[in-house]
Amino acid sequence: MNKSKEYTQDRIPVVRSTVKAGEAMNKLHLKFELDQTCYIEPKLLKKRNGKLLVDIQGRLEILVNGHGFFSEPSLALLEFGIALRKWEQEKNFNYFTIEHDEREGPILAFIKREENQWSLFSIWQDYELAESLTDDVISGAVDSFLNRLDKALISNYGIKIDDFIT
Repeated sequence: MNKSKEYTQDRIPVVRSTVKAGEAMNKLHLKFELDQTCYIEPKLLKKRNGKLLVDIQGRLEILVNGHGFFSEPSLALLEFGIALRKWEQEKNFNYFTIEHDEREGPILAFIKREENQWSLFSIWQDYELAESLTDDVISGAVDSFLNRLDKALISNYGIKIDDFIT
């Protein structure tokens, strides 16, 4: 993969890449790690208390074609998982957390450009993604993330995302 160095007006690096024959194009991976140092009160878990939405934190990294697009060491992962589970995938996705001022912009957004073409944006992104992502790439990455997060939540806390969706 060849990359050229360009910058936006705001000095955000733009990554454009050309794909050689045989290389996979537009891979999206949502990688996370739960913060095991946070104490979660057992009574909150038992009652499925809404406070858990922001108490269950961890690192979230988003990789596009193996390149770090976004990294946040302390994100409300349960709240993020709930937002993704509720997302109607034919519409734009804008994730705002209760802990963050919405006026600054979405922490993560999937924005539909045209049929089967999406752009990825975050106010905390490391570079501007010039390429589009397809429906299949996004839905596959989101489904994989939600499955892995559910397994981690069940293993660590005995809860799952759907426990908080009414």
